[in-house]
Amino acid sequence: MTLIGVLFFALGFAASYVIGRRVGKYADLAQGAAIALCGVGGLLYGMPAVLNDGLLLTLLVLGIYGMIGALVFRAGRRAREVQK
Repeated sequence: MTLIGVLFFALGFAASYVIGRRVGKYADLAQGAAIALCGVGGLLYGMPAVLNDGLLLTLLVLGIYGMIGALVFRAGRRAREVQK
């Protein structure tokens, strides 16, 4: 994994937290789009060997990344509710 892949994945996690913390309406759609774009970008530029190994491994990596992103998004939501 290259540094570009790590940066894409970290950017997706950061975007998930910020969206959960700051965005009210349509936050679920924005979080899903951010995770999808950053996850695919991280795989394309940071881990091209995973794409060559097979579709199942690629989908598994993206699924795990999406689940962790959802947990980060929920943490941002909880921080928003505590702040109010």
